[in-house]
Amino acid sequence: MNLASLFSVLSEITELSDTLKEELSQKVGEEKYKSRQIIHGAGQKENRLYFLQSGFARNYYYDHHGNEHTVKFWEAGDILFSYEGYYKVPSYFYTVIVEHSELISIDYNQLHELDLNFPEISIIIKELLLRFQQEEYEKQNMITLPPGERYQIFQKKKPDLFKKLPNRIIASYLHITRETLTKFIGKR
Repeated sequence: MNLASLFSVLSEITELSDTLKEELSQKVGEEKYKSRQIIHGAGQKENRLYFLQSGFARNYYYDHHGNEHTVKFWEAGDILFSYEGYYKVPSYFYTVIVEHSELISIDYNQLHELDLNFPEISIIIKELLLRFQQEEYEKQNMITLPPGERYQIFQKKKPDLFKKLPNRIIASYLHITRETLTKFIGKR
């Protein structure tokens, strides 16, 4: 298993000691998933942190009417970190693989053990929590905007997702109807 891309992403957060790299090399595993495989279901405690080497994944939930709402997307090079999983709290979300994906994973219990011995892990976890909060803040701000502006921001930020995903998923992420999204796309 090649961990160079994982180490590169983590090194952008903080410098990694050779000892930590060695420990991570022994504790991580490689997982491969096909499109549409759910790797985590609502109500379950997430037990692993993932690094998406290749592929694409998303988070979603169902509201009390049974409507699906997309919350987050992950692309190659992203870390799938769940604060619910890290703190051993059941999640409300489903995590599904959108296209064939290869992931590197580590059990949250092992991550806790590493956190006790390596200060770099604490820095990484804090940074991942801050990124999660920032993404949540940005998404909440975007949702307060008129639908046309939401579409324009998302289209500029993630143009390639319009090729990967059906309109219903993008519409659910933007909190607009599929019909409204189709109108915006048609006006381009």
